[in-house]
Amino acid sequence: MSLLPELNRISRQYGFLQKKKLSQSFLVDERVLRREAGYLSPKGKTVLEIGPGFGFLTRELALAGAKRIVAVEKDSRLMPVLEAELSGFGNVELVNADFLETGVEADLVASNVPYSVSSPILFKLAETRFERAVLCLQREFVSRMLARPGEKEYSRLSLASQAALGIEFLERVPRSAFHPPPKVDSAIIRVSPTGGTLSGGERMLALNLFQHRKKTVRAAMSDSAEALGISKAAARLAAEKSGFAKARVFSLSRENVSRIASLLGS
Repeated sequence: MSLLPELNRISRQYGFLQKKKLSQSFLVDERVLRREAGYLSPKGKTVLEIGPGFGFLTRELALAGAKRIVAVEKDSRLMPVLEAELSGFGNVELVNADFLETGVEADLVASNVPYSVSSPILFKLAETRFERAVLCLQREFVSRMLARPGEKEYSRLSLASQAALGIEFLERVPRSAFHPPPKVDSAIIRVSPTGGTLSGGERMLALNLFQHRKKTVRAAMSDSAEALGISKAAARLAAEKSGFAKARVFSLSRENVSRIASLLGS
């Protein structure tokens, strides 16, 4: 069932206009929303919801038995909408804040993630304590998260995501399930922390090397020397000692990056 009539009713009633710069494209397929809540299994748990929008997913989480839902919404215009539409649920707490600037933690996390802040939210979650999360993201973004070393889409995002999170692909969501429809399809994933986040030195190294992902490690290290605070000679020497000097950056595994970082003393 489509919730588009309800979305239109809410928009008219509260005079709400979606903002493109906030990537406000709302999921209106009730069946998908219900499956999201089912994937999370929120019964008896405290759930952090990032960007509840009009509260469609919030409602499904509440009906699925969540003990408490902390819904963090950045757009202050949505607060009166959420307060009114979710007034019948005593287990929902609304917070008007930017998740990226809060320290809210919970057992579980749920979000139909705005495309424009997908990377920042993922990196923030990697530093947050939780049991599991169910996220709806741009399909191409999920493909990059899941890409393996040497594959076309493998990137710093792949490296960091897989180090910090166990990632399970659940389903593709067509663009027609949203309003207004985005230009691309989405995907739902379930993630859980691995406890193996990249160290500060590994993050800095990956950030710089993957800006030259198609170059050899030797060339990328030389190009990144200044940003890494070392000489070009020291950068090339580390590449040689690592054993990966002739490898392409996009073929480096987490273990390979760790090896290079250790040679830099970071």
